[in-house]
Amino acid sequence: MLALAAGAVSGLLARRPRATAGELRPPGALPPGSFERACIGCFRCAEVCPTRAIRFPGGAGLDAGHPFLALRESACVLCMACTEACPTGALVRIPAIPERVANEVRIGVPVLDRRACLPWSGEGVCRLCAYVCPVGSRAVELVGPQQAPLFHPEGCVGCGLCEEACPEEARAIRIAPANARPGGRA
Repeated sequence: MLALAAGAVSGLLARRPRATAGELRPPGALPPGSFERACIGCFRCAEVCPTRAIRFPGGAGLDAGHPFLALRESACVLCMACTEACPTGALVRIPAIPERVANEVRIGVPVLDRRACLPWSGEGVCRLCAYVCPVGSRAVELVGPQQAPLFHPEGCVGCGLCEEACPEEARAIRIAPANARPGGRA
């Protein structure tokens, strides 16, 4: 009987949706592999997310898969509630102290398409990414007469506030996984 139950659980786990290489994990996520082994898909991180940036790819329970961030739709406000709610340690607890968040959180890195960016392309003036950045010039500074954004991936937490703020007609910024090559400084 125990072997039958173990086989059923094994079959359910095999059907869990796999993470794709381009998915961004919530703040405090363990490294790939460790995160997937520790996360039980309980939805607690998504339930406490005030912006609803944390999503799940599948259905419910064991078929839910693992949480990811949908930063294009809603940015992470770095409240760290998800890290407090995680019962398994898949998300390491990080206090919502700005200095700790800036030093410990690395969700992803900004990738800028200069051809689409209004100041870089000469199509207009826009400083929204710099205005909304919670870590300021450590992650993005404005350069040149057009005050174009220059991103510093090593100083960025990857919250996606810049991606969310980027005007609809430009959509020049996206947050890529931290282990992805950001395309150099943009």
